[in-house]
Amino acid sequence: MSYRKGSIALCLLVVLCALGWQQAAANIYQLPELPSPDLFGNILIDRVATRHGVKPVSFSHWTHRTRFTCRVCHAELEFDMAVGVTEISCEDIKDGRYCGACHNGKLAFAPQLNCEICHNGDLSYRSGDFRAFSQDLPPDEFGNEIDWSEMMRRGQVQPARFLNEEPPDVSFDKELTLEAAWGRVPAAVFPHKEHNQWVDCDTCHPDLFNIKQQTTEHFSMARILKGEFCGYCHMKVAFPMNACERCHPGMKR
Repeated sequence: MSYRKGSIALCLLVVLCALGWQQAAANIYQLPELPSPDLFGNILIDRVATRHGVKPVSFSHWTHRTRFTCRVCHAELEFDMAVGVTEISCEDIKDGRYCGACHNGKLAFAPQLNCEICHNGDLSYRSGDFRAFSQDLPPDEFGNEIDWSEMMRRGQVQPARFLNEEPPDVSFDKELTLEAAWGRVPAAVFPHKEHNQWVDCDTCHPDLFNIKQQTTEHFSMARILKGEFCGYCHMKVAFPMNACERCHPGMKR
């Protein structure tokens, strides 16, 4: 190691010791400020709405996670994971595609009867419902401040895995240990089991992660926080990485 690199490493170590891992990570990686729990995961869908003179659609992930796993919408119903990419029209919905697969007046309300229920342009729509819903649920520190995995284990939420096309059961539950690049940062642990409850294998492989362990290049926190790798879901809908110890067990704050 060169003198310059050694000096940089020593400075980082001093910062980590002085501030603690959590605060140091926030300073070094510029962790984004999070919305309030009732707004975490809420999005406005505005691919064409504003252009056609109507308000964007507000969508709350938490309301849908109570009834369906992520794969139902993002695999079976073919919603792109990125906001504003999927071409959704009122005609599609009337034909039973996308939102219309459920919002048909049978499984869920038919939006054609009251357009403003969805086209309200308000990210805080149903915030009052969230506060009532989140009472007495296993707490978490960030995101919705609800531990969704613990809710699944307790049976407090049992989201359906499919609407019409039952996927094969995935029994792969291996935990991966991913060594950190920083010498004194504990390894990250990735549990397949918890992820398989919500998504399919092809959600992550091969587009986000090389299927062979330790062959994904440039796998770093800086890129994760830009929405790559784990950041594809975490920081957006799944719990944010502001709590370092959730992925790096043993990390102290």
